[in-house]
Amino acid sequence: MAKKAPSIKAYLALFIFAALAMLGLLSIITLQQIDHLRQEFQTTSLTQADVELSRAINAAYREILDRTKAYARWQEVRQQIQNPNFYAYWHKHRALSSEVLPDYTQDAAIYNAKGKVLSKLDTSLLPARVPEKSDTATLIFDGNKPSLLLYAPVTNKEGSTLGYVATLIRFLPELFRTGGFSQIDAETIHIERPAAAPIPLHELQGLIEFDLRTDPFSDTLLKIMTSAFVHFGLLMGLVTLLFYPFVIWLLSQPIQRVSRHIDLLRENPGESVPSSLSKPFQIAELEKIRQSLNAYHMRLNDVNRSLDQKNRELWKMAHHDPLTGAHNRRAFEKYWQELNDIFADSRTPICLALFDINHFKAINDSYGHQAGDQVLKVIAKTIQGVLRKNERLFRLGGDEFATFLINCTPQTALSIAERCEQATAQSNFQKFGVREPVRISIGLTHTDRLENDPLQSLQWKADVAMYSAKRPSSSSIALFTPAMEKSTQGLFSSWTRLAVYEAVTSGKDLHIYYQPIVDLESGQTHYYEALVRIQHGDELIMPSHIFPLVEARRLEPDLDRSIIEAIFRDLESNRIPPGSGVSINLSPPSVVDEGIIDWLEDFQPYVRSHKLVLEVTETALITQLHLATKNLKRLRNIGFEIALDDFGSGYSSFKYLATMPVDIVKFDISLVQLLNDKEQQRILIYLAKMIIDAGHRLVAEGIEDKLTAKRLRRIGFKYGQGYLFGKPAPELNKPAKTG
Repeated sequence: MAKKAPSIKAYLALFIFAALAMLGLLSIITLQQIDHLRQEFQTTSLTQADVELSRAINAAYREILDRTKAYARWQEVRQQIQNPNFYAYWHKHRALSSEVLPDYTQDAAIYNAKGKVLSKLDTSLLPARVPEKSDTATLIFDGNKPSLLLYAPVTNKEGSTLGYVATLIRFLPELFRTGGFSQIDAETIHIERPAAAPIPLHELQGLIEFDLRTDPFSDTLLKIMTSAFVHFGLLMGLVTLLFYPFVIWLLSQPIQRVSRHIDLLRENPGESVPSSLSKPFQIAELEKIRQSLNAYHMRLNDVNRSLDQKNRELWKMAHHDPLTGAHNRRAFEKYWQELNDIFADSRTPICLALFDINHFKAINDSYGHQAGDQVLKVIAKTIQGVLRKNERLFRLGGDEFATFLINCTPQTALSIAERCEQATAQSNFQKFGVREPVRISIGLTHTDRLENDPLQSLQWKADVAMYSAKRPSSSSIALFTPAMEKSTQGLFSSWTRLAVYEAVTSGKDLHIYYQPIVDLESGQTHYYEALVRIQHGDELIMPSHIFPLVEARRLEPDLDRSIIEAIFRDLESNRIPPGSGVSINLSPPSVVDEGIIDWLEDFQPYVRSHKLVLEVTETALITQLHLATKNLKRLRNIGFEIALDDFGSGYSSFKYLATMPVDIVKFDISLVQLLNDKEQQRILIYLAKMIIDAGHRLVAEGIEDKLTAKRLRRIGFKYGQGYLFGKPAPELNKPAKTG
């Protein structure tokens, strides 16, 4: 068994014993000097107290300055400078409640780059503008209590000044916290208010009065040690000459080795354990530190390797489409920013190419989603195989892909697009059960100055080219020209597209109109259907222009979420009063979205006071039927009713009524118009009776006159909707009774 090394306590006990013996010898000499040194020590103590006070003031100032600079670096401060609309609310509820500033902060303010406060507040104790000499620390007095006023710039990552912050922090609490007084009795510190205030910080020390600490034993001991310093120094010098080599060998060198290892670990955490720490130490505590440090070093290396691997995996997951392996939309937008940074000052020809699979929804509906997924994989692999080296393929959503062709002329882009089309046409899709030929349409747009063509503009032009390429009489590849814009009849106009995109992603200018759905028996409004409109200046963008653009960019879930948030705000503000209700339209992608439950769970408190209906079109039920059924059942359990919308306009099937959780069936206006033909009336009556017998309630759309409403009521329709009862409006209509 290895001999255990003595502990550091044993060595220290030996040293202390020797030191006490020497001090006992020296104390006999020093007792004779006590009276002589008393006055001298008093003078020395006052001098030290002044130095101590100066250090304490400087320490308190540095701490408050550090807190002010930390406040200037706070992310929320930058956000307020960039968007000061809610500065008053933020100042009241967040400015002083965070841990950035100490509890004894009196006030804090934020200024813009011109030095003007973001918003004037009646309660603010700080000036409205940053003074010219903002780097001077100033004390403001409240009675005899001083507060330190400091300014600090707010900068971005490039070092540019975005604005300024100012803090007003009580100085005495910080002075007491950081002072650590040993000579001064902190409880006796008193500050005389100056005749003229405010004053610079450096004048503060002259206003402070204090008493020295009274400790007779310490005073006597210090006087004895001062008198005996020369004698003690000679004796300790001799001991040090003998003891120094031993201390160097026993303590200093091992500690230096450990220190060097810690520095190496901090600077190069992935390095292996150095050989200098392989030899054991002669002190038990240091040996334990060495072993622990080596073990920690090895564990840290293992953790770093694991983290590196996980980071690579997470980065790939965040920037790649898991189905096709192509880069995703996030990577698309990030790559565009990289291109702007690289080619900002050069004229480099760049082409944006959009790829879209023709009739892909029909492939999904006919052969199932597994076959559709295989088609997506093959096409992504095929296009990537045609693209040049280092050119990335992005999946923007659904069946839409995109790529940037760098240093590429329009002629070269057309050639690459033709090869992509030919390679796709030659791919074998029959092995997945797809018997029809699979083709793609390609829209191209070209630019050589990135700052003149932002990403939204390029995507719009590529969309217009794609729209042209999908026309029956056109080639499947199209390069954008200004003439194409006119042929789209305003559907893809630049301002319309940008307005719709901004409304969908940020909710700006998005408005909810409400159309009443009435009880045909009583004529009273039962609930309202929520319909979307976008107000762009004086122009009201209608659904006929909104939805084609949203579907082209696969933004249906984003639009639905913005609409849901707007309706929820209307419920919170009592715009939709208790006792009524609202019907929300959900797009097919939203019905099968994994997040749909989270989007709508906030409505749960309104289930008892309002009628809440979710309208789903038949097309949403045809695709991914199992997932749609699962989500709708969960929403139904929350308290929503489910309505099958536009029944009779598309792929009508009673199978969905039997399997899906449907409470209400809304007959499309095309079925309602069967009333105008005596022969076709029978079809309408028969359908209505079957659905009513199955336990569903009926809603008729497109009712414009009282006679139609009366006839529908006789057939068995419970509710009606149409211009007879009210047009969609921003305010809730109260329709007159139809009788």
